[in-house]
Amino acid sequence: MAIVANQADSKFKLVLNAGLDENNRDIIKNKTYANVKSTVTNDSIFQVATSLAELQEYTLTNIVKYEEYDLVNEG
Repeated sequence: MAIVANQADSKFKLVLNAGLDENNRDIIKNKTYANVKSTVTNDSIFQVATSLAELQEYTLTNIVKYEEYDLVNEG
């Protein structure tokens, strides 16, 4: 039984620092953008993510990319 992984659309997440809570711990907010085509380069995602981060109320701390795959049984 051969399982094949076909790359599907991906997504990326902006990780934003929203300040400190009453216990001096970071408050982290996330914004996820889905349906990113698998052909888009990491550079392009980074440029779009940093541009979107400039429109946010909070400070960007990280960009996370998720790649999605469809697993198919070809056996």
